[in-house]
Parts: sequence; C-alpha cells; structure tokens
Amino acid sequence: MKRWPLLLPFLFAVAPTLTLYASNSGQTEFSATLFPMGVSLALTLVLLPLCVVVFRSPLRGAVALSLFWWVAFSYGHAAAVIGKYPVAGHNPANAKVLLPLTCLLLVAGGVLIRRARSEPVLLSRALLVVSVSMLGASLITVARVGASRQPFDRASVVPDEALVAGSVARKPDIFYIIFDRYGSNVTLTRRYGYDNTPMLDHLRARGFYVADDSRANYLVTAQSLASSLNMAHLLPLSEVIGRESEDWLPVFDLLADSRLRRFLADQGYRYVHIGPKWAPTTHSPYADRNVRYSAVPEFTRMLISTTMFYPVLYRLGLDNQDLEKFRRVQYQMDVLAGLPAREPEPLFVFAHFLMPHGPYVFNRDGSYRLPEVANVHDEPTNFVEQVAYLDGRIRALVDSLLASYPADNPPVVVVQGDEGPYPARTQPHSFDWQTATNEELSEKMRILNAIHAPGCDDRFYPSMTPVNTFRILLNCYFGTALEPLPDRSYSYRDQKRLYDYFDVTERVEAGVADGD
Repeated sequence: MKRWPLLLPFLFAVAPTLTLYASNSGQTEFSATLFPMGVSLALTLVLLPLCVVVFRSPLRGAVALSLFWWVAFSYGHAAAVIGKYPVAGHNPANAKVLLPLTCLLLVAGGVLIRRARSEPVLLSRALLVVSVSMLGASLITVARVGASRQPFDRASVVPDEALVAGSVARKPDIFYIIFDRYGSNVTLTRRYGYDNTPMLDHLRARGFYVADDSRANYLVTAQSLASSLNMAHLLPLSEVIGRESEDWLPVFDLLADSRLRRFLADQGYRYVHIGPKWAPTTHSPYADRNVRYSAVPEFTRMLISTTMFYPVLYRLGLDNQDLEKFRRVQYQMDVLAGLPAREPEPLFVFAHFLMPHGPYVFNRDGSYRLPEVANVHDEPTNFVEQVAYLDGRIRALVDSLLASYPADNPPVVVVQGDEGPYPARTQPHSFDWQTATNEELSEKMRILNAIHAPGCDDRFYPSMTPVNTFRILLNCYFGTALEPLPDRSYSYRDQKRLYDYFDVTERVEAGVADGD
C-alpha cells in the first residue's frame, strides 16, 4: 500500500481550522490557529494507530478517521443549514435528534468500511481531492487577504505632538471601565422604556461628572477603543489602509499597544487588564496582570462550536457560553471591586465588560437568565433585565472603589460605553450605514460617559467624546499640553469597507430631535 493515504486524517484534522481562519483572517492572527491545530494533530497521532488495529488495515483506518474528522467538524455547519427547514413545526437540527443520527451514520459507515471486501482505494482518492481542495481554497483566501493588506505604521495615526509630563502633583490610580453597548439615557428610554436616571444620579452624588450629550467617536468597539486609548482620530487609516479594506488587524494593533498605556508605563504605573472573551481585549501582552476567567481562546471556542462535540460539552456545562459569561462577569466585577489602592506604585486598570451587550444572561436580581427564558422574551425585555442588574453592580462597584482610597488621594474612575446598541434593522454585517436614519445613528452613537476626576470637573462639558477623555485627564493630572480634538463622530460604510469613514455628528444630533 502507498503511504500517502496515512496523511489523509492529518489533512482533515487541520483543514477545518484553516478554513475558519481563512474566513476570519481579516480579524485573527495566524497564531490563533496553532493551539487547535496542535490538539487535532496530536489526537490524530493517537487515534490513527488505534483505527488501523480496529479496521485491520492502514488504508481502512486512515479513511475511517478522515471521514470522522470531516463529519465531526462539519456538524455545526450542516445543522445551521438543516435548521432552516422545519419539519412539522419542529427543528430537525435539534441536537437531541441530529447528534444521535450523526453518530449512527458514523457507526454505520465504519461498519461498511471494515466489512467491505476490497480496500477503499477510490474513496481515499476522493477524500484526498476534498482535503486538498479545502486546504487550497483556504490558502488562496489567506493569500488574497495578505496581498491586499497594506503596511501599517502606528505613527500614521498617532498625532505628531509631544506627550511629555509637566508638573505632577500626584499620580492617582486610574480605572478605565468600558460597558459594551451601554447607550445614553435617551436611547434607553426611547428604545427600551428604561430610565437609568437613578444610577446616573448615584454617580453624580459620588462626585462623577456625567456628560449627558456624549457620543462615541466611532461606530463599533474596536475603532472606538482604539481612538480613546490612543487619544486620536482614526481618519488617516482611510488612506494608509484603504477605504475598501476589511482588515481589522491595524485597529487591533492600536488597541493592544496604545499611546495611553505607553505614557502611563513611563510614569511608573502598574497595568491590570480585565477583558471579556472577545479576542482583541481578552488579555494584554503588556499588562502586569491579566484577570482571566477562561483560558480557552475565542478562536478555539468558535471552532469547537462548529463540531459535533459542542452539544455534549454544552450539556455538561463545559462550553456553555451563556453560563460562562454569567460567571465571568461576576468574577471579574468582584476582582475589580477588590483591587486595593497601591502606594507608592500607581495603578492603571483597563476593564472591558460585554455588558449590557448580549447574550442576555442576567435577571435584574443577579440570577442566571436561563436560555429557555430569554428565548421566549423579546430583545428589549431581555436587555432591560440585564441593564437593570448592571446598574446595580455599577453603583456597588463605584462605592467600593471610592471607599478604598483616602480622601486626599482619590482615584480617577471613567465609566463609559464604547457604542450604543444596534438598531433592529442594522444587525447584518452587510448593512450600509449611509442608509441609516438619523434616529438609528443617534441610537447607535450616543453613550454613557461618566468621569470621577477630582479637580478636573471644570474641564468637562456635556458633549465631550471619548477621544478627548484622556487628553483632558493627562493635562489635568500630569501637566501635559495636549490640545483638544474635534468632538466628531464617524461611521464606516459597512464591514467590507471598514475605513470608508463619513461624518455623522450632525445626523446623530438631529436624531435626538427626530425622536421627540
């Protein structure tokens, strides 16, 4: 027997990972594939000899294991297609039905391969064509994306200005806390019928300045945070990367190694990073401490969710992403509230919570919102339950942080939304934001923005935006001489044209009046 068929299961073990990477290469580093491919190859190395023994033939064993990998990794994609065609009002892709059928087919196929009179030569050749085609298509896609990727120099975005500390009276601990998709009071009231005034009043009573007319500078998390952390607008990316680009990696690079982080590191700050499961902010290689909850990378979890193993893991609670989020938020909130005041070493804490961003896993009393409960309620109802819980946690968090510091050395605490919630019809990634109404743009761009910075209140104003947050704070506490940037808001066209920016500031403001 020729030895090439023994390579088949190894090809099928890595092809699905590379296929997933190819479809996400504009927002994922290749290094994210190494762990899942390593695990798949290691399992193949163990299983192949066992299959050879069970099927009494190297060729039969290799073919059987190849088919197993192909079916195992294709399960989620097949279920998504099958689920579009209900049978008698029931979902045929329900794991209670589809998974046993899949296992039955695999067993039946294995029996046929083992009992066949002749070796499965033709089948092995067909599988070779399939695996090479999958790998070839993935490599072509990756090469195309790589060829279209423009060289990126972060200096092209960061303003050409001096960032030098002047007279520094004290170096306060700084907490930059992001609540993802937390919109303004106007947005919450109009869309969800929820009034968060009690929470805002609580913050004001604790010395926070609440910028009631604040807007995000950019439409989505990555661009919004890249702008605020670098204290810069991202408009140069339109020319440097190209308006037609769908490459997220330059923005992720700005997120990872921000201008703010560098400045505070030079000032002797210790950096604590608290991130969600979202890969760009899940951890920081520059942090002195990363507060993690799950060690499984986002890309690996995406891959697992497409396999036949996922329903079993979910059932066992090992990869239940809703439950994982519920536990992660509670754990990381508790860690954040318990971070001690550190003297003389100042502390910079960046904390990003996917809250009130879905999935909706909290009831307002803090209990777990079961998926079967969330599924029978509409999105506004689920959102209100989650944001009501979050408001209570924000109040408790703020009280805990402020109580940890002496009156003569209070911390700086910035509580911000990075973007507002998505209006109902704008969810698809292909949505052209130039067609959005003023009211939809207002809903998406108006955000929560509250800052506790004793001695700096006279520098704040109702319409301030995140791009100026740390320009103001660094000027106030470190004596820098940063000029304010225009408080403008920008949207991209769609996710195929990430840097095709257009100014929506006036339309966001008009959207408030349109909704009255």
